[in-house]
Amino acid sequence: MTKTGTAKYAYRGIMLDEARHFFGVDVVKNLLDIMGRLGLNKFHWHIADDQGFRIDLPDFPKLKEIASKRSYTMLGGFYKKNIRDDTAYEGCYSIKEVEEVLAYANSLGIEVIPELDMPGHSTALIAAYPELGCGGKQIEVTGNFGILENTLCMGKDSTLEFMKKLIGQLCDLFKAKTFHVGFDEVLLSHNKACPECQAKIKELGLRDEVALKIYFKNQIRDYLKSRDVQPVVYNDGMGGFDPEVICFYWRFLDKNDTATIPWVDQGQPSIIGPYYALYMDYPYARTPLKKTYNFNPVLNGIHHPENIIGLEAPLWTESVEGPGKIAFNCYYRMAALAEIAWYGEERRPYKEFMADLRANEEKLFGLKLNIPESILNPNAFSRMKNSKTYNFKDANWEYKSYEASFFARTAAPPASSE
Repeated sequence: MTKTGTAKYAYRGIMLDEARHFFGVDVVKNLLDIMGRLGLNKFHWHIADDQGFRIDLPDFPKLKEIASKRSYTMLGGFYKKNIRDDTAYEGCYSIKEVEEVLAYANSLGIEVIPELDMPGHSTALIAAYPELGCGGKQIEVTGNFGILENTLCMGKDSTLEFMKKLIGQLCDLFKAKTFHVGFDEVLLSHNKACPECQAKIKELGLRDEVALKIYFKNQIRDYLKSRDVQPVVYNDGMGGFDPEVICFYWRFLDKNDTATIPWVDQGQPSIIGPYYALYMDYPYARTPLKKTYNFNPVLNGIHHPENIIGLEAPLWTESVEGPGKIAFNCYYRMAALAEIAWYGEERRPYKEFMADLRANEEKLFGLKLNIPESILNPNAFSRMKNSKTYNFKDANWEYKSYEASFFARTAAPPASSE
């Protein structure tokens, strides 16, 4: 699996979501080790969301005291909304631990890119600092998953100043060259009903709440640019052609995706990480390994692929609770991503890739997973049947099935099992 020559894409990344579940320094360093062996060079660290904020910053003590904790966790990913674990959950990195991760990544030639999603996905922030929300109401950190309505109040100048200070401290800590600000999945119902947001819309002569969100985004963008930090925004948060941010493509905006493709073709630097091919939290019944391996980053309709700076495979962790599931869901997909990112359309056939992977997986991953092809690439009938199980019954059914067979064959759990 050794990579030689010059990689096809300069940006070769994975993302780890630690807001939904927290893993700790050893798990992160293990992922960085595997990235280094595979020739991946960008670690996108999703450190905050509705379900938790994961770094203890001295000037913001409530981030650890309040935002890093929740009283329950919804079980089964997105699809078992009425089943929950009422065990209190928490996790937070100290400054020293973050610095340890950063030094380790740097030694492997890996850039760590922090993400602070806004103005949506902000429940944990607002729980810690209620003045950031519309109306200033006290709320709790949520254990629910999905798209929530707790959006930052973009009508108050104090919200913008707070976020700049918070971003600034994270930029200093990470020595950031790149910073992901999200701007995806923003529900604006609270902003529509908020007197302060409506007053700001009127003051600035804006059309509506969507225009206020774009204004807010551009203020954050300009602040990052003033620090010589490159902003990244998800494609559904772009709000129009903006040549000063990197577009992270993760979803269709319409049937023909008539927004993202022109952004790329008009010179927008873009990272390609679509859910249907590269999301690593999905079961193989939904996204077989072959589908990932055969993915073409040059989306249909793009005429200027030189503006695609790279690829990223995200791991969202609603249904990923420990390192065993990370290994099962991610390691083979990381290897597949590395082949695409290094060799593009000139990568070898899937069978050759898999033969090499099987021969070297213990050296690459520190354990021999031996995930069978029947799981990695199930037939159409199995995919249809088991995808329904995943969607409606048990988000971990596939891993449980593999885990049982693995233990039966080895009489011992994998070294990185939960």
